[in-house]
Parts: sequence; structure tokens; C-alpha cells
Amino acid sequence: MDVYEIIAWCKEKNVALENAVVLSNVPLDITDTVIYRVLDTVKGTGKTKVHGRCSDKTGREQFVLVETSKRVSEISFPVLIGIPDEIGPWSTQVLSATSPSSGSSKGEEFHTKLMSFLKQEGKSLADIQNVASPALTLNTELVSAINSLVQKCQTASPVEAQNYRKLRTFSGLTPTPNGEEDYEVWAEHTTHILEEWQCSDNVKKQRLVECLRGPAADIVRFVKVENPSATSCDYLKALDTAFGPTENASDLMVKFRNTFQEKGEKLSVYIIKLDKLLHSVLRKGGLKSSELNRLRIEQIIEGSSR
Repeated sequence: MDVYEIIAWCKEKNVALENAVVLSNVPLDITDTVIYRVLDTVKGTGKTKVHGRCSDKTGREQFVLVETSKRVSEISFPVLIGIPDEIGPWSTQVLSATSPSSGSSKGEEFHTKLMSFLKQEGKSLADIQNVASPALTLNTELVSAINSLVQKCQTASPVEAQNYRKLRTFSGLTPTPNGEEDYEVWAEHTTHILEEWQCSDNVKKQRLVECLRGPAADIVRFVKVENPSATSCDYLKALDTAFGPTENASDLMVKFRNTFQEKGEKLSVYIIKLDKLLHSVLRKGGLKSSELNRLRIEQIIEGSSR
């Protein structure tokens, strides 16, 4: 089960992400009583509650959503839990920051992040070698050379600086705090702005993170931990899963195709209505931004001619 599915499930069951644990490989006939017995073998969980079950792709086993009274980041959840020679083992999945890695894994993580960054910026290791002298090894000089390249790639061009508009703050708290907008208004504005910015995705992600607070910031942090190479679109998709409409992209597209101009409705109002639906589909990953104008024009012609 991926991070987006877990976020949606927690939203549906009203379970805080920081208190959520998903068990997998659980047989279909297992009762809640047995699940609680297994959970009791993990120290420090506090009180636990089973909130939901859903079958996996095979249909032979299931996922189980569990809420803990303590934050999962404070609990040393093993990767596998069970009762030896009796029950399990079952896999566990939590959306919390991982523990510090060993020196070897840190090196692998750095290499992965570096290669991902260079790919996004259209660079290669040769560009680093051009900045650093051939004799350099992995020392402070090479680190400085890499840092210099990163700063050059991340520096916004004059055009980017001119187009910069600070994004509106969003926390995801209910009721909506004073000075904030509800999710749909915020998401529509943010999507438009990100489309307009002619800058790298790293800059977009940075500016998006800057405007988030509270639960919304936590969700993006979870996505970043789960997938360090996630894009700004991935961030928006996770936020939309947590705070947006419950319909999926297909349902929203059907709704879009069946939205027609009402009698007496101004064309400008109709277009705004279509635009909101289109951007909801976009945030759900149901279309590419390059398709927006074509779909909008097609539906305006179809919907306003009736």
C-alpha cells in the first residue's frame, strides 16, 4: 500500500497520520482480538484500536489500519510482528521519519539524491568534474564544488524572480483559521501559480513547502521521507488526497464532461466552473497540464451550445 492510499484511508477513518500503523499480510479470517494480542507484543504502543480492513490485490490477505495512542515516531515498531510459531509474521508500515542510517546507507542515500537532482536539472557528473579539479577526491573541496553547482542550478533567473508571488498559507486545520482559505480555493490558486512559474521543480517544491503549516506540512514531510525524489505535483496530489474531494480523477472527469451551461448563466461563470473541475482532475493525476486548454475549449463549445 503506497503513501497516498494510506493518507486517503486515514482521512476516511479520521485517524491522525502520526498515530497510524498499517499491518499487511494479515489473513482474512483473523479477528480483532487476535490482532490486539499481536500488537501487545510491541512495547510502548499504549492503547491501540483497529479502524479498518481492506483486501490486498491477491484477495487472500488484507491490510489492517491501526491507531495507537502514542505517536508512531516514539515507538520502535519492528518491520515484522507476530507471535512465534502461532501467528504471523505480519509486515508493518508507518508514516514516520526513519531512524538515522549507517554510514554506508547514508552514502547510498546521498548518491541517489545527487543523481536525482542532476537529472532534474539536466546536469551530469561531468558538470561536477568541470567545476572541481580532476585530482579532487571526496573531501571538503569536492563537497564545496558540489555545493557550488547546486547553488548555481537552484538560483532563480531574473524572469523567475520577477514572476515570484508568495503562495498563500495553508494548514489543513478545521475550522479554517483566520487569514486562511478553504482547501479548494487554496489549491486552485496554488495550482495556477505553479503552472505560471518558469522555474525548476526544486524551486516550486521549496516555495510550496514554505507556505504549509500544521497537518498539511506533515503530509508533505511524510511524502518526502517516503520518496525523496517526489515532485511538486506529488506533493499536491498527496494534499488533494488528504483534503480534497473524495471523488477520484475518473469520477471528476465524468462530472466535467456532463457540466453544461445553465439557462441564464453567464459564459464567464460557466468557464470558471469548468476550470475548477479541470484543476481538481489535474491534482488527482487524471490529466497532464498540457491537456488543460484543449479539454477546456472542447467542453466550452459542447456545453455552451446546448
